[in-house]
Formats: sequence, C-alpha cells, structure tokens
Amino acid sequence: MVTVLQLSDTHLRAEPNTPASNDPDASLAATLRAVESVHADLLLLTGDLADDGSYEGVRRLGDAVGQLSPEIVAVAGNHDTVDNVRRVFGTRDTAEVGTWRLLVVETTIPGEDHGRVDVEDLIRRLDGLDDRPTLIALHHPPRSPSTNPMFQLIGADEMLAALAVRRHVKAVVSGHLHEVCDYRVGALQLVGAPSTYYAIRHVGDAYELVDDGIVGAQLLTLGDDGSFSCERVRRSLGC
Repeated sequence: MVTVLQLSDTHLRAEPNTPASNDPDASLAATLRAVESVHADLLLLTGDLADDGSYEGVRRLGDAVGQLSPEIVAVAGNHDTVDNVRRVFGTRDTAEVGTWRLLVVETTIPGEDHGRVDVEDLIRRLDGLDDRPTLIALHHPPRSPSTNPMFQLIGADEMLAALAVRRHVKAVVSGHLHEVCDYRVGALQLVGAPSTYYAIRHVGDAYELVDDGIVGAQLLTLGDDGSFSCERVRRSLGC
C-alpha cells in the first residue's frame, strides 16, 4: 500500500501573500500544517499552481512543498504556463509508485479556461505499457457538477469510453473545480480534489465562493491488490 498526497489549485502569485485580502500563501501554509504528519510516497500537483502563470509563483510552490515527498509529479492547469511548471517540476509524465503506475495528462488550452484531452495519445501511452493498476491525473475533470463551459473537458466522453475497456485503469483524479466530487463510471472512479486556496459550489452554469466547502488536500491510498480509496483533509487557518 502506498499513499499519494494530492494538492491542487494553489494559485500562488509571483509576489508572495497577494492578494492580502485572501492570501493563497497563508492558505497553502495551513494546508501543509494539516498534512504534516502524512508520509507520502509521492506528491501529486494537479494544476493552477500559479494564478498569474509566473515562473516565480511555481518556484515558490516548489520551495514550499519540496520536503513533502521524495517524488513530485506535476501537471499544469489553465492558469499555468506549461513551460514554467516543467522548469520547476520537470517533464516526467509517468511514475511508478508501489505496484501502481501514475500517468499525468496535460489538458490545458492556452488562453482558455476549459480543457481538451488528446484521447489518441492517451490510448497510445496506455497500450505501450503493461497493465499494472493505473491512476490517471489531469487538471480538468472528465465529469463535473458544472455545466458552465469554463469547467468542461473536450474529449471526456471518448476518454472514458477508452478507459472502460482498459480495466487496469482504476481511477482518474483532477482539480480545477475547487469542489470535491466523486463519480463512478462502471468500475472506474473519478475523484475531484479540493483547492488549497478556496472552495466553490457549482450549480448548473452558476458558481459561487463558499465558506462551508472543503479546502485542503486529498490523500489517495493505492492498495497492492489494486484497490483505491480517497480521503479529504481540511485545512484550518486558525485564529
């Protein structure tokens, strides 16, 4: 059994502690305190790492989380500049963790909030590897409680259809929504992570910031038998 710590949507900026009225650095620090006892085998970062797309914002995140795990894998989000994420965290898109394999998939479209998945490329990658239990990580969720175009993933249905016949793919984890969500498509689990920064509630095309949503991190437990489970960790900013 191994543990993957997932952090998402940190939204740091080049200048620390901005905006002061809703400080993403303070929120990240509170999240890190909430998971300080976690011994993660791998740290997974699922996008919107830098709100302004800056290298400095991503670099500061790297400094903040560098001691959390011996292995870190990151994927960019719609707020990120992909090259800046790769400069800090590298270009690796596959990792072996315990008996599992992790594949990260880039879904960003420059200048757009929604995403797109290259299903043919994903199939090629999967079919070129052995069929050990597999976790796929991306920024944009393939299923969403929102109908707003900003929160959609082009190619999601085709991707899920391809995964349905590749039963060794056990779960897909994502960010972007700032709202936790859980879906099941056949045997496949789809898990949306909280943001470390703030929570959103989605209803149809509408969305709003909320005080009672989960803000923090996500712990993914990958069993040697191929089992998968998820636990959310709330952060507290304290007094």
